[in-house]
Amino acid sequence: MIRYIPFVVAASVIAASCSGSSEVLPTSTDQVVSTTTAETTTTTQDATTTSVAEESNAATTTVAAASEPEAETFFEPTVASQDLEACKLRDQSPDRLNYPLSLITGFPVSEQNFPATGEIIVSLVPIEFEDLPGDELGAERVKTDMQLVSDWYSMVSGGRVSIEWSVSDEWVTIPRNSVDFASDRSRSDDNRLAYEAFTASDPIIDFTGVQAVAFLLPQGQTFMAEGVQGFKHSQFGGSGGFQSEEGQIFNYMIGGAYFDQPYKTLWSYWAHEMGHMFPLPDLYDVRGQWWIGEELEIPGGPFSSFDLMANQDGPSRTLSTWLRFVMGWLDDDQVLCLDAEGQLDGQVMIAPTDSDLEGPKSLMLPLDETRILVVESRRPDLRFDCEGTDAEADVKGVSGPDWRPRHGVIAYVADMTIGHGNGFQALIPPGGRGLNDLFTCSAPPQLDAIMEPGDYIVFEGITVEVISSDDYDTVQILR
Repeated sequence: MIRYIPFVVAASVIAASCSGSSEVLPTSTDQVVSTTTAETTTTTQDATTTSVAEESNAATTTVAAASEPEAETFFEPTVASQDLEACKLRDQSPDRLNYPLSLITGFPVSEQNFPATGEIIVSLVPIEFEDLPGDELGAERVKTDMQLVSDWYSMVSGGRVSIEWSVSDEWVTIPRNSVDFASDRSRSDDNRLAYEAFTASDPIIDFTGVQAVAFLLPQGQTFMAEGVQGFKHSQFGGSGGFQSEEGQIFNYMIGGAYFDQPYKTLWSYWAHEMGHMFPLPDLYDVRGQWWIGEELEIPGGPFSSFDLMANQDGPSRTLSTWLRFVMGWLDDDQVLCLDAEGQLDGQVMIAPTDSDLEGPKSLMLPLDETRILVVESRRPDLRFDCEGTDAEADVKGVSGPDWRPRHGVIAYVADMTIGHGNGFQALIPPGGRGLNDLFTCSAPPQLDAIMEPGDYIVFEGITVEVISSDDYDTVQILR
């Protein structure tokens, strides 16, 4: 039986700041010159107003809601921009040039799997086994995870994408033992369980309009360590996917026991894997994955944990503005495209990436035909960022001795010649910065790349300095 669940209660997810030791990394002098930091304190005041009126022998008391603090006034940039087309660098990675279904790192967007806009139906199907029955809660225990996926994609797409869930309220029995499908790591080249699950569920479940399926395993299972997933661009899709009675399905996800651990979440796994269906790339460097084991200077790769496509477990579960730009998920006035060869001397107020404030969310400077410098503003988000004990301090932007809160500016270079899984986006930290150990996020150490007022970088002769930070971050651009 299929039912559509109307989610009416927003999930409560607490964000985290993670503190620990700092290890200084060597900084290339041709990228970053120096940095200074000035401490800032922001105080928010709430006011409550009460008025009492008496009319016709009746007393009426009106209590006004706590007033919101006035938003910072937005001012137009004082540096000239150029046509957005100049910033739409083409994906020139070997994968994209040789394989049309590859995951994208630049323009043009590919819609051969998921569309970039509109409604996408994902089916949730609980599956059990002869030796492993389903639990009592079933789909109910992941209701919050489903809502968070829908909310996350609505946010990062600017409302352009709607993830709708078609949910089965019955366990589908796989006529095999669970241990027959044991897996010790995440992979997309073992589709045995998926085919069994599709075959068992197809006579029971209506897959009309479904573009991906999330199979839910019984609570507490241990045979599936991390997970298996299949996509149109992977072996599963290359073999034709699965032909259901209602149509062909090319995408599936099966999350494992890894996501039962503290600070690991099933929703971020689903959101990450669904990202590949759009098709967004991995921002990590695959050489650092545990089954390869190469030690990288920055654990995970050059974008550290500043994007859900870099690390689904990381402290900053958002989507960077370059990928939003490529997907068409930013309005034209939310991207300021500058001419890196022209005169650069002015200030820009940048709206935080996940906010609803007016003005640009991304400052972009094409360096040549294959590389672009991107500057964006970040704020912690209680709904999506990793859960931890010092979330309140992080949200308020209070720096600790070992952890710089996610409240400020990041700069990075996106290289169109580097493809999916090879670290094509590389952060540019201020000089002298190192790594922060994120013990509460259960994630690798993160590059200390956030810039606060007084911090600056110099990259190929272009200076980006943070002047102030309030609702917006104001940066000075100078050549």
